[in-house]
Amino acid sequence: MTRTFEIRNEGHFEFKYAICDDNDKEAKARIKEERQKELEERIHGAQEVVEDPKVAAKGGAKKPDPKAAAKGKDKGGKDVPVVEGQVVSVGQYDINPSIGSIPAGSSAVVSVTFRADGAKFYESVLAIDIGDRDPGDNPGGVPFELCAESSIPGINTQDLD
Repeated sequence: MTRTFEIRNEGHFEFKYAICDDNDKEAKARIKEERQKELEERIHGAQEVVEDPKVAAKGGAKKPDPKAAAKGKDKGGKDVPVVEGQVVSVGQYDINPSIGSIPAGSSAVVSVTFRADGAKFYESVLAIDIGDRDPGDNPGGVPFELCAESSIPGINTQDLD
């Protein structure tokens, strides 16, 4: 069973989002570290642009290269590109895309696929991290609860009533 939800950008600037398990402290820390690194790179890049005499003489700042790939770290500590649209599994749910960016005035549709297993009720909470938002408002990410129940069809031949 697959259902979808939408993340909408009603602001004036593009933002990035990342979705992970709300209980996965390691993933949340990694996302927070990536957001902090992006912020520092933007600040550092802006300082370099101001200090560059050629740019100052022209009276403008250079725009960042849109083709420059975002980098993350693999388990060995090597830089690897961060892939937008990555699938993440949280309990019995597969979330796709779990990483992305949304331009101003647009939205992203995220699909959640439930993998039923036996007759059971499954409940999980996602953490949706939106880049460049107020860090005091849900610092671990915006919680989003998922609930689904699987059942096994059958016929009770013992209780005729």
